[in-house]
Amino acid sequence: MVIQRALLIWVLLWAISSVQISHGGQKSIGDRLSADDDGPWNISAGTLSYNEDQGVYHAQGDVVISKGGVTLHAQRVTYSTQTGIAHVWGDVKMESEGDVLTGDQGLFNLRDHTGKIEKGRLFLKSNHYYISGEVMEKEGKDTYLVKDCHLTTCDGEDPAWSLTGSEVRVTIEGYGKVKHAALRVKDWPLLYFPYFVFPAKTKRQSGLLPPRFGYSSRNGLDAEIPFFWAISDQTDATFYQRYMDKRGYMQGVEFRYIAGEASKGAFLFDILSDKKEEKDLNDPDEVEISPFARNNQTRYWFRGKADQDLFLGWSARLDADFVSDQDYLREFDEGGLGLETRPDLVDDWGRPVEEEVSPTRRSALRLAHDGDDYSLQALASYHQRPENPSLDDTAQPLGGLNFLLLPQQVFGWPLYFNIGSDYGYVWRDTGQKGHRISIVPEIKIPLWLGPHIECEPFFQYSHNSQWFEEEGEEEDHQNRRAYEAGLRLATNVERVFDPGWQNVKRLKHKIRPTLEYSYRAYQDKEDEEPWFESIDQEGDANLVTLSFENFLDARMEDKKGNITYRQWGTFTVSQTYDIEEARRDQDPDYDREPFKPLKADISLNPFPNLDFSGVAYWDHYDNRITSADLSLELIVDRSGNRKDLFEVDYQYERDTDKNLSLSVDLNLLYGFSTGGSLEKDLMVDQDISKSLWLEYESQCWAVRLGAEWEDEDTQVMIVFRLLGLGDFKTRKSIETD
Repeated sequence: MVIQRALLIWVLLWAISSVQISHGGQKSIGDRLSADDDGPWNISAGTLSYNEDQGVYHAQGDVVISKGGVTLHAQRVTYSTQTGIAHVWGDVKMESEGDVLTGDQGLFNLRDHTGKIEKGRLFLKSNHYYISGEVMEKEGKDTYLVKDCHLTTCDGEDPAWSLTGSEVRVTIEGYGKVKHAALRVKDWPLLYFPYFVFPAKTKRQSGLLPPRFGYSSRNGLDAEIPFFWAISDQTDATFYQRYMDKRGYMQGVEFRYIAGEASKGAFLFDILSDKKEEKDLNDPDEVEISPFARNNQTRYWFRGKADQDLFLGWSARLDADFVSDQDYLREFDEGGLGLETRPDLVDDWGRPVEEEVSPTRRSALRLAHDGDDYSLQALASYHQRPENPSLDDTAQPLGGLNFLLLPQQVFGWPLYFNIGSDYGYVWRDTGQKGHRISIVPEIKIPLWLGPHIECEPFFQYSHNSQWFEEEGEEEDHQNRRAYEAGLRLATNVERVFDPGWQNVKRLKHKIRPTLEYSYRAYQDKEDEEPWFESIDQEGDANLVTLSFENFLDARMEDKKGNITYRQWGTFTVSQTYDIEEARRDQDPDYDREPFKPLKADISLNPFPNLDFSGVAYWDHYDNRITSADLSLELIVDRSGNRKDLFEVDYQYERDTDKNLSLSVDLNLLYGFSTGGSLEKDLMVDQDISKSLWLEYESQCWAVRLGAEWEDEDTQVMIVFRLLGLGDFKTRKSIETD
């Protein structure tokens, strides 16, 4: 594709069949040449002449041919109207949108669209490619030939690396054939192929992708050769042939399709016939992966996501995730050739995939039909337990329906009515299974208490019925009915400041106090515990919540008068008081605690390079923070367009979790950069993982040395990056005591 693009640009040279020539006070003679739809070319030169007997134009001395953004320079140009052949000599140079083609001389037949240029050199600005050849020739409409071809992305006459070929012949929408191809470092050949063929189509083309190699103590020598298959304009697939010396052959496939603007899918499947058939539970390293036994030789992971528009306004959304055993992802997901190098479904689809350490894998299907004032959904999901327990009591919501009537105004009154309802069937291999249905109508009444106060009471009734059974027992039935009412009062207080700080013209601080009250009581008090609905598990409630939301917005104006807005930060404090808890009978062994933990939520972004967010909960009775999650990202601009990146993430959960993650990327001088990361469990004062790296980057290549430590495994990695060609990785894994 690179050579193809380089050669296609030559077509611009043969577009001068329509020209407009001017010199000093001479009139335009462009009307004597054939014109095209895009308008004539303009030619200027020191001297111009035309031989009417031979039908030849002569231009000499700083000849410039131009049209639009394309300009051709030469010292001498002749053009024959009889043969359609144009010759250019001397310091030939063509420029088009930053791309530059130079050469000694050239000949172009404007009628059959053939020609050649000698000692040509082409610079492609978009990807910084330099392509040169002793002869660059267009042999036919779609066929090109380059002799002594040389390609690099390095500036200068002595490039650090290059790709060379004694002869390259390319047929557009066909294939390119290269003789004596070599990847060179300076003048030394590093990789050599006497002959190979590559696709040269403007459309997607099936073919091999760059291979990857690695080594680890767990897998041994590791090699993967991907193959891309362009099935059609709407479908394609990538096959991953991976061989691990100690584990065997792993075949992977990724299938993608696009059937419309909102209809697409991606599915991935990897399968391995493992040489290591049974897990040794006496090996601490194996137990570190998971404490569960494994004796399956065939191991696999299937996952995928799809969105599909159906008929009559229906749409479908599918999430699939199924794995052969609980160790598969933990063993093969990470590393230079791990499954994590496959396309990221989370980033591509915006929907989560279970973590590799999750005890279950979730697959789900949703059918939806949304109208102007309602939403109807059909749901089904399955939660796989990879360890395959003998008594699996995982709740499986295999089928369900959900209908929501959006708020409707009643008879033009300040009264709004909506209703939610759903049905579900839950199955268990062991334990309770059965059906349930719920109906929840709600009324909201916005009240006007003045221009500055929002007031909205609501009333809600929920009816839940369950029919359930357990093996060996008769089917049982129960109802759970609840009443819920509440009130929300809110107002806005704001003030605008004129700080006079550089380009900050205005600052607006808005405070939104909100008072909410909610009351919920159940009419039925059966002894049977709920087994599926979260609403039943909430229990009675009698709560008052007071919150203060703060917003700080900035209006900025630069010297040219351009105005931009940015939200510098938000800060919210909320406190809930449990009236029912305050009224509870005093227990000598248990004090009343009506105040729920105080919640504080903050987000700061005063500068484009700073992003801080955090949330924390304060327990009034223990006088300490019960949980917190803080994150900071800071980018520091340096001279020479360099940037340093600092990231900090802190997670705390009282008595269970206390983790700190640090990451630093530092750009040093003379092309050097360094960095590292650390994830530490502060509860036990133990490192979870850490890494260090050092990189040198020149104009067209880079090398990175890195080391990673995780559990008892140390990995050393070398990555070579050639601008325009990608990365070449070598990884060594060393087990440590």
